[in-house]
Amino acid sequence: MDVNELRHQDHDKKKKIGLLMGILCALYWGVWYVPGYTIYVSPLISDVHGNMLNVGASEDVAGILQALFLTFINAVACALLLFIWNGGLGKTRELVRTTVQFKAVTKYYVIAGICGACAVSGTYIAALFLSPGFAAVAGLLYPIVGTLMSVLYLKQKVSKRAYMAVIVLIVGGITLYAGSIIADPKVQILGLIGGLMAAFGWGFEGVAAAKALDLTEPDIGIHLRFIFEGLFWLIVMIILVCCGFPMFDTIGWLFDPTTFLLVLMIGFSFAWCYVSWYKSFPMIGLARGQAIGSLYAACGVIFLCIFLGPAAGLGYTDETMMMIVGSTILGLIICLFGAYLLATEDSEEMASIRDGD
Repeated sequence: MDVNELRHQDHDKKKKIGLLMGILCALYWGVWYVPGYTIYVSPLISDVHGNMLNVGASEDVAGILQALFLTFINAVACALLLFIWNGGLGKTRELVRTTVQFKAVTKYYVIAGICGACAVSGTYIAALFLSPGFAAVAGLLYPIVGTLMSVLYLKQKVSKRAYMAVIVLIVGGITLYAGSIIADPKVQILGLIGGLMAAFGWGFEGVAAAKALDLTEPDIGIHLRFIFEGLFWLIVMIILVCCGFPMFDTIGWLFDPTTFLLVLMIGFSFAWCYVSWYKSFPMIGLARGQAIGSLYAACGVIFLCIFLGPAAGLGYTDETMMMIVGSTILGLIICLFGAYLLATEDSEEMASIRDGD
């Protein structure tokens, strides 16, 4: 067996593992929306809203602060669970060694953490002000950002097929947003903005993370990303407390068994989703990794409808059911087709982070 054949076999093996990681990412990501939305009714999160109203905040501001507090809890839960994960793998020293390499590596994970903070808070805002189903599908637009950034920032060449996929994704996004707006002209604009935050945040995060993953292991990279996001939100929470908002008054509810279980489920599903997502980038490239991971939207809608019911999952009433359900399903199908165009592109033609270095 010659060297070229061995390389080909190794490439095929990495591709299969990368595709598996992308599929696992989609499953974990989809599951995350169920406890991630259910926890809004727990005292840990629901009481935050009442506390904000008591200090004079408006309904919208109270809702946004609720979402930000939940994003903080999400980041801390993931960071703590990943300490156990990397400790079990014996990678604690590697985590410390990578952290001190700020100029070469760690700065990208700081950027990834901040972009991820924007994305996760955006999806929680979209879920709160519109529906978790809308939040899941709106995030499908993130491969657009990842693909365009590979051209604008990384100076890579992108094929006509990739540009076609971007156009299809844009059409899918317009379909999704148009349905919500037409069904209810007074639709919460904050929910629509939250969906865009999710798409742009995860798109930019993928570019920053994939850049750093050439120099670090995915397990270490994802842990650093959540550590920096957790620190970012801790600073934000302290600033809000100094401004008179009682952000930590409900923290004692973490010790309630039901609430603790929900937080644990959120941490496990999101941490493993990210571990799989980051592992896919070095194996199959940024564009394909993001595209395969986009299956999370279909998984999320399915799990939400199973566990919460279609009305709660998609956020429709009797009057808006046809428009909301129709636009969500059609937008989902169109976006998944765009993701398919990216995912099935030949490796030689694909815009890959690794090829740009």
